[in-house]
This record gives sequence, structure tokens and C-alpha cells, in this order.
Amino acid sequence: MGLMKTNVSSALRGGPTDSPENERAALRHNFLRSQGLDKVSAIPLPADASQRCYFRLPNKLLMDAPPPHESTLSFQIMAETLRDAGLNVPRIYASDHENGLLLIEDLGRLTFREAFQRRLSEDLLYGEVINALTHLHKNVFENKSNLSFYSPELFLREVDLFLEWYGLFFSPQEKEDFRGLWTEAYHHQPPLPHSLVMRDVMFDNLIWVPSREGFRRCGFIDFQDGVWGPITYDLVSLVEDARRDITPQFSKDMIEIYFKSFPDLNQQDFWASYNLWGAQRCTKILGIFSRLAKRDNKPHYLPHLSRVRALLQRNLSHPSLRALQKWFQAVNLW
Repeated sequence: MGLMKTNVSSALRGGPTDSPENERAALRHNFLRSQGLDKVSAIPLPADASQRCYFRLPNKLLMDAPPPHESTLSFQIMAETLRDAGLNVPRIYASDHENGLLLIEDLGRLTFREAFQRRLSEDLLYGEVINALTHLHKNVFENKSNLSFYSPELFLREVDLFLEWYGLFFSPQEKEDFRGLWTEAYHHQPPLPHSLVMRDVMFDNLIWVPSREGFRRCGFIDFQDGVWGPITYDLVSLVEDARRDITPQFSKDMIEIYFKSFPDLNQQDFWASYNLWGAQRCTKILGIFSRLAKRDNKPHYLPHLSRVRALLQRNLSHPSLRALQKWFQAVNLW
């Protein structure tokens, strides 16, 4: 479906504030009016899996991230930390954190998927993201922004989405065993270096900016849920994409690029952490995609479930996750 260009006064203001949608539209209109932008044209951008929505203005984007579900303050804190570290992220021109509105830099329309369709090579695209993450991990190794830690509570709350939404029946004992096994796996993970974790470093969340140089051609736009956690997480997110087929060999090749920048990194510990967080992420995504279909009427996420199950099966083949592997086999996930 094509995008329709509309006027802000109609697209963002809405009608009487008798519904949540119209209330948000009125807030957007008032925010833009405070910036002298209530007369410009706007293009609503396609919605994603979150409750955020975006409007493209001339040279800027309006982000509508309704609280309490979303946090524009988290986005701003993460953006400032990433920019200070040298990564390419949107600048923030104006904010209304109380109402969940931001006016931010538009990094362009060339997503990585579109850049690939225009014949840019996977090696170039993924390689520059690896270089960007390498730069981040070398320069952000102290939690100076006081980011939330990727706690065991968050870790378990995310995998619980699988029990709640995936659609299989689980006995009380199976649920108890599931949580116990994940808790044990979390507390036995190797002591790998930590850094800022964006949590959604994926092909469709990256913008190719050809006017920049090196890894700064990679524009990061989805990081508002960032936390402080192991360096493996964003690497898993990148090369085990839930919405795109990536061969195991290509994934390994990209990780080898990362290893070259960290020759002292314990690779045995790295792979144990990588597979743990890969398995955790896949389990969470199985729940999230199922919830999007059942609760939010977004069935187009369901075709990705088979890919995510295959990634989960691959992660669980690591010897350190044998007990969890047996649990998933017992409930007949495959």
C-alpha cells in the first residue's frame, strides 16, 4: 500500500478528543505547533511491532511514543550515549517526554533491506554494523549513563512471553521447570565484557547513510529499550535475524570479523554467552510474534515463526544448554 501525503493540520490534529487516537492526534498537533511546524506536510510511516508511530516532515521525523508503553526519555538518553560514543543516531531537536513526543533527525529512507535490493553487498552492510558494534564495545565499557542492567527478572519476564502466548499447553510443573532452567542458565553464564545493548539491531532497523564514512554509514534508529548487558546480545540480534534468512556460515564469518578486533576475548565463553542469549531472544520472539497475531491482529509475523524455531534449535545445541534443549523437545516444539 502506498503512503498518502497529508497536511499536518488534518493528519496530526484529528477530530474531537473522544478517543485515544484523537487525543494522540491533538497532542501531536499541539507539539508541532509549538515548533512552528503545524502547517507543513507529513507522511505517516508504516507501523512496526511497537506502539510507536512516525511521521516524516521536511528534513525531520515526528516520533509518537505514547506513555506508559513507550519512553521518549529512554530514547534520548540512549541516543546521547551512542552519539557520544561516535555512532550514527538521530539528533533530537525537540521533546515532550510527558506526552511521549520527539522531533528527531531523519537519517533517510534507505533501509538496509532497500540498500541490499539496490545491489549493495551483504558483506559491506553487515560488516559496517560489526565495525560499529566493535567501536561501541571498545569505547563504552563503563555504565556512565546508569542504564538499567539486563537483570534476571527482565530475562525471565521476556521468556515468560513464550509460555503465555505461543499456544501450547504447559502443565504447572512444565512451567516451573522452564523458569528454573532459564534461571540456572542465566546465573551460570560466563563473565563476558558488558556494554550498551540496543536490543534490536536488525536489518530493517538500520538505515544506510551513504553521505557518511565507514561505519557511520550505518544509522541506528531502534534503541530506546537499551540496557547494560553482555556484548554478545546485539551481535546475536544482527546475525540471527528473526525476519530474514542468514546462513550459519555468513553469521560465523561476521563474528570472525568481530574476533579480529578482540584477540584476547575468550571465544569459548563468547559462544556460550552467544547461544544463551540467542536462545533467550528466540524464545521471547516466539511469544512476541504470537502475541502480535493474537492480540494485536498482526498475523504477518506468523510466517517468521518457523525461522525463529530453527534458530532456537541451533542455539540450544550448545552443550551448556542441554537441559533447556530437553525441555523444548519434551513439549514437542519441533
